[in-house]
Parts: sequence; structure tokens; C-alpha cells
Amino acid sequence: MQRISSTASMNRSRPFLIMTQSREQECRSDRFVLHHVPLITTERLSFDASLLEDEYDWLVLTSRNAVEHFLPYMDSVKFDRLASIGRKTSESLEAHGFTVDFEPPDYSQEGFMAHFTAQPGDRVLYPVSERARPLLYEHLGRQGCTVTRIALYRPTDNGASRKVLQELLMEKPYGITFSSPSGVRTFMKWFAPGMLKGMTVAAIGHVTAEALEEYGVSSIQPAKETVEDMILMLEERIDRGV
Repeated sequence: MQRISSTASMNRSRPFLIMTQSREQECRSDRFVLHHVPLITTERLSFDASLLEDEYDWLVLTSRNAVEHFLPYMDSVKFDRLASIGRKTSESLEAHGFTVDFEPPDYSQEGFMAHFTAQPGDRVLYPVSERARPLLYEHLGRQGCTVTRIALYRPTDNGASRKVLQELLMEKPYGITFSSPSGVRTFMKWFAPGMLKGMTVAAIGHVTAEALEEYGVSSIQPAKETVEDMILMLEERIDRGV
């Protein structure tokens, strides 16, 4: 189960941030108290196991969730090279003894597409979230790759967070952070967009920012799509009195 911050231990000597990403990371801040309240959890889906019997030129894993849910199958599939999106994804793979052959400098599907050199005829195994954007999948197909897309897992609401989140929102945080469109949708299912009025809303990635905009909520984004860079961005803002 996801670990959720307790309101009983709040430190009001400093402003605080609500961090809603699914995984708690080893992040620290000298300016803020960080409260991790994951909006999303994930569940593994069943799929046609015969897809793992083929041989692939590339295995592409786009997130730490994809790594976690595909690990049980890593020894069952033959692939020549391994690609990831994001340093955290690569670190998760490396922690399990795998060597990452390609990681884009821009931690997004667009960054991957801009820097990944695919050869026509390459066979690519692409296990992703059921709700993953089709952008990269379609791009690889246009490059002449044969792409096997597996709907590996789906995001689901983390209901255990709802009460904690409501209590934190009533405490008037400095800001709240979102890291996925799924997290945005879950928040808006539980609360009205007006609950975010008066606080700084930060998003990782333009897709998450666009999901917020659909509800009339403006957000700011760090240049690099990581939680660490988002915290640094917010620290710089509060240092400027914003």
C-alpha cells in the first residue's frame, strides 16, 4: 500500500507542499515540508504471454511503474537492447542488474522520439500503461518498426488518500504538485477545481499541465520533468517572494 503522510506530524514553522505522485521519492527541501499523498496506484493486467516468445531488437520501458510490473517477465523475453524514458526509470532497471542502452536527455515521449534512432524492420516490445498516449507507439511504426504494444497495467484511484488530502487542503498549503493526467482526473473526481484557488499548482510535463487546463486550472512546470526539479523550481519561487 502507498505510504501517506499523516496530518498529525505537520510542521507549520515552514510552508508545505502536497506531493501527489504515485511514488514517494527521496526528496528533501530546506524551504518546504513535503507531504506525500499519492492519488494513483496501479494494478497489473493480464496479457497474451505468447508475445514474450518472440525475439526483439528493443525493449522500451517508459516509467518506473512499467519496470515494476514487467520485472517478472524480464527473464522470459529475448531482447538485444533496452531503452528507458527518465533517469528514475533507468535507475530502477540498473538496480535490478540491467544495462540501459538508450535514455533520452528529455524525459518525455517527445524527447525519446527526437533522439532515438530506430532502424526500419526493428522489432520493438513496448509494455505500457493501458492509458499511455499513442504518440511514441505511432512514431515507431512510422519509422518502420514492428511494435508489439502490451497493455501492462492500469492506473486506479488511491482511495486511501482522499481524507488525508482533504485535511491538507484545508490547511492552506503553499502549493500542490501533479505528475500525471490520471492524478489530475482523480483529484477532480474528488474535489472541485476551486479547491486549488490561492495555491501554486505545479505539473510535471505539458500533458499533465494540459489535463489541468481542461478544468480551468493554470500550472507551472519545471524545465526538466523530474520531481527534484519541480521542488527546486518552487523553492526558487518562494525565495523570490512569489
